[in-house]
Amino acid sequence: MDNQNNLLVCGRNLEQSIDFEFYKTLFDPVRSEILKFLAINGKKNISEVAQNFTQDRSVISRHLELMNRYGILNKEKQNRSTFYELNKEHILEKFETTTNNLKELILK
Repeated sequence: MDNQNNLLVCGRNLEQSIDFEFYKTLFDPVRSEILKFLAINGKKNISEVAQNFTQDRSVISRHLELMNRYGILNKEKQNRSTFYELNKEHILEKFETTTNNLKELILK
C-alpha cells in the first residue's frame, strides 16, 4: 500500500510541477508548425498564417486563439486584422519554471 501512496503523491507532485495543458497546446503537430512559421516570419495576421497551411482558415484561427490563451502567442488587433507573434519570454519562462520544478522534485 505504501508503494501505491508514493505513486499517487508523485503523480500529484508532477501534475503540480508541469503545466501539461500548456505543453499539449505547444506540441500539437499543427501548432508546432505554426510556431515554427511565426518564429521564422515574425508577426503575421490570420490570413497570412492560413495561406501557408493546408487546413481551413477557421481551423488555423482556432489554433491561434488556443495558443494565445496559453500565452504562447501575443495577439494584436490593428484595424480589422488580428496579428499574432510568438511570446518568446513566456515560452522560455514556462520551460525554465518546468525545469526548476522538475529539479526540485528529482532532488528531494
